Amino acid sequence: MTGEQSAGAPAPQLAKAGLEAVAGHAGEEVPSYARAFKAVVNVEVKPVATVPRTAPGALQEADRLWREHARAAGVIDGEGCFLVRGADRDWVRVRGTAHTALSAALVPGAGSMVIAMSPDGRRLCALTEEDDDYWIVVHHFEDGPV
Repeated sequence: MTGEQSAGAPAPQLAKAGLEAVAGHAGEEVPSYARAFKAVVNVEVKPVATVPRTAPGALQEADRLWREHARAAGVIDGEGCFLVRGADRDWVRVRGTAHTALSAALVPGAGSMVIAMSPDGRRLCALTEEDDDYWIVVHHFEDGPV
């Protein structure tokens, strides 16, 4: 990850994920992080994929599934870019690299998550740690930002 300015950098736990911060910022049409969080963390959420945390290669498989579903849902744009939570708590535009592994940002045993938002703010794909599994959650926002 490049760190040209701290305000335009991903949150500290994402520094290990192999993301490259790129110029540009989220527009006004992007839902707040709080709204994205609520879309991922609620009793009605159903994952599109799960990986048992004890399975051999679980983190690599979780990363592979996240990339697959993020691409299919249109979260990653044609330049390989998407939004993540920034150090200043706003969305930051990043690009995946050959070394990107969102699972590196998870804190084992803490029920942590990484939420990636499409640059247009309409879709998200999250990698979460839920009890004994890693979940891949995809959500489409039907209305504008809140």
